Amino acid sequence: MKLLTKYAKFVREKYTYIILTTLVIAVAIGLLTSRPGQFIRQFNEPLIIILIAAMSFTITFSNLGMAARDWKGTLWGLLLNFLFAPFLCWLLASLLLSGHADLATGLILIGVVPCAGMAMMWTGLLKGDVPLSIVIEAITMLLAPFLIPSLMSIFAGRFVTVNTWAMFRQLIYTVLFPVLGAIAIRELLERRVNVQKYLPIMPAISATMAVFLMFMAINTSILPIVKNLGLIVPMVISTILIFPLLFVIARLASVKLFSQGTSIAITYSSGMKNLPLAIGIAAMSFKGLETLPIAVAFAFQMLTAVTFYQFFRRGISQKEKDNGRL
Repeated sequence: MKLLTKYAKFVREKYTYIILTTLVIAVAIGLLTSRPGQFIRQFNEPLIIILIAAMSFTITFSNLGMAARDWKGTLWGLLLNFLFAPFLCWLLASLLLSGHADLATGLILIGVVPCAGMAMMWTGLLKGDVPLSIVIEAITMLLAPFLIPSLMSIFAGRFVTVNTWAMFRQLIYTVLFPVLGAIAIRELLERRVNVQKYLPIMPAISATMAVFLMFMAINTSILPIVKNLGLIVPMVISTILIFPLLFVIARLASVKLFSQGTSIAITYSSGMKNLPLAIGIAAMSFKGLETLPIAVAFAFQMLTAVTFYQFFRRGISQKEKDNGRL
């Protein structure tokens, strides 16, 4: 148990470096062979199920009931996640990747997936409204199997044929069942054991699955990209713009309507996306380079989260200084 706790702490503190290191290693190996990525791809669905279940174990059914108490913040988060984010990614895909259907589809997939579990961690570090962050994550995860197929058909339909029914069935057993199952298991275990000591380990398990999926996506995409180097610039430009725009719009849309803590929760829960799930869906439902922009987005999402963390920290420190003078 101590070893797992140390591992969880290491992943939590060094996740940005882990992501960047994995990216470099995947590229280096991908220049020689894509076999490691192809091997991991065979286990795509189990990896997604473990990732989703581990993340969902931190949620309780009472968290879902909290949505009614703070329905305005929850609704705002849902609109930003499932309306603005897909529209933004569709717009960037149409402007910069219209000639590359598979990359455009992958970019749009970033916008339609639910918020990232890491949003809770950042919200907590900034002393934001963690319960609201948990609620937004839980609700977006439960809605994801029902909304993602339709949103992909609406926004990505001009780029690729989307089998909405097949995607819906995949998401039911790779997302909805693991979410509900993990919450139910936690509820049962809490009556017999101290679940709290296991909770810090779950995000590390989820993050580890995410690293495997990211490696798979990059490793299997490098050789096709090398043969089409002209794809790199528009893909990087479009991908690098997503998260700063999501964060800025979410912040501006919430700062005047809600308290500082609520605004932080909405900003991170709407600015960060569940990229491992996006990679998994791309690998299950499509056969081109759809996974590549999602894999590249891992680094940009983390860098944006760190940048906004520093921005919020400076604001909090200045406020504390001002209060100290009063």
